[in-house]
Amino acid sequence: MHLGITDLVWKGARRALAVPNRMPGYLAAVRRLHASRVAIVMYHGVVADPLPVWNWCQVHRDEFKLQIEFLAAEYNVLPLDEVVDRLRRSAPLPPRVACLTFDDGFRNVATTAFPILEQYQIPSTIFLVTGVVGTNQPAWPDILFHALATTKATEVVFDESRWPLQTPDQRSQAFGALVSRLIEMQRQRKDDALTEIDRQLDPFSRIGPESPLASMNWDEVDRLAKTGLVNFGSHTHTHQILARCEAKDQETELRASRDILIERLGSAELFAYPNGGRGDFTEATGRLLERLGYRCGLTTIPGLNKITRDLYTLKRVNVGADTSLHRFELLMAGL
Repeated sequence: MHLGITDLVWKGARRALAVPNRMPGYLAAVRRLHASRVAIVMYHGVVADPLPVWNWCQVHRDEFKLQIEFLAAEYNVLPLDEVVDRLRRSAPLPPRVACLTFDDGFRNVATTAFPILEQYQIPSTIFLVTGVVGTNQPAWPDILFHALATTKATEVVFDESRWPLQTPDQRSQAFGALVSRLIEMQRQRKDDALTEIDRQLDPFSRIGPESPLASMNWDEVDRLAKTGLVNFGSHTHTHQILARCEAKDQETELRASRDILIERLGSAELFAYPNGGRGDFTEATGRLLERLGYRCGLTTIPGLNKITRDLYTLKRVNVGADTSLHRFELLMAGL
């Protein structure tokens, strides 16, 4: 993630983040100060073993369990749909509310994360890319990641840039650089670029059901739904960056996903934007979500949510493979 801040600002930020280490009770005081705000935590996947090539979206199970223990001890963790309903009705919420969400629908959420959530009775929402459910294949960014992680090619060339692929770190860096460029492209240009990259990488290999990157199937979705701890929302049909799609393609993505979820699960009211940054959706996207019956739109804009916030631009606490427990506590405090 490129923050684009100056060295001076970064030094100031590091000093601010060091305050909790020097002042006992600081974090607890900040949590009390922000007790009326809603923290919507975002994960993607949870893995039992570290991946050979580092992937920010895949959190190690041990770190995940520590974070869940912290949430269970310090927050009122409520289902997202209940919180959205209360916000829409201006109904009161208890202090220190948190919601747990997972983007993309990785199978490892069912196999690795859910047993921990069940142990602590923590509810969660999984946002599915409906077009890949039951195929084992994840959304396109993780197909690209898998290709770069497993290819025998020693480099990849794209858009007049060249990335070596001789070490795990180089492969991880190549993925970060490529996906950052691809998500900025209009849909057709992005698809053409993926085809171009594919030709250099053996081509893309299929992802098996045992892979940590595999997507869940409908039987697994049904099993989780029946526990009463998990509900589901839409993450579009094919994980397109909506702001890079024509209006008709946006509606197709949102309508197709909605209709499949209604057919399979009976409802489709919760939505999370793919990538979810400020430039990845528009005001028109939010209006379209509302017209199609979605009751909220979750971004990846970092932060906590005030009670009066627009429900179609909800912020989240973004958690990845580099988020230590201490950093997690800071993020949950709004720091």
